[in-house]
Amino acid sequence: MTQSLSTDLKGFLEKETTQTFLKSVRQFIELLENGSIDKGKFYSLAHTALIDLYAAGNKLERIGLKYSSAESNFDRDTIFENRNIGLISELGVEAFYWEIFDPVYSEKDGREATQGWLVDDFADIYHDLKVELLKIDTIGTDEAVEDALWQLKWGFTHHWGQHCINALRYFHYLHYGGKETF
Repeated sequence: MTQSLSTDLKGFLEKETTQTFLKSVRQFIELLENGSIDKGKFYSLAHTALIDLYAAGNKLERIGLKYSSAESNFDRDTIFENRNIGLISELGVEAFYWEIFDPVYSEKDGREATQGWLVDDFADIYHDLKVELLKIDTIGTDEAVEDALWQLKWGFTHHWGQHCINALRYFHYLHYGGKETF
């Protein structure tokens, strides 16, 4: 649907960093929507997919807003179609972990550890990525594509990227801490 895009947006989509990022997004979404994969293989693939997704999100360039703005309104609930199989929820109580929302703080902030939930991390990452990918793939207008690319980078910085790093930390300790081998 993106064939009628402006030249500058086509150019941004053709950048290697953008292509790598969108490929990582698609792989993560496909993994979560795959109902025929066994749990052990899923955890291994999820760990790798999160690594790739985080690295690609970090390298994704920011896009300036020319065709969209804060007034652009896309009904995220209508766009979103949840096909997440939810294999991560099979971890049960082991899907909970300890975290500090902002590990860079001073003593005077008085922050304490809270409990994180891997199921929530995966659901939030999936939702954020899928909505924006659908805006690119199905709406495909200059406004929708630009807004999606902007939202994807903003979400990396402020929302789904934080969930991604929390899930990565969990999988790192699960795999390399001797708790479970993939």
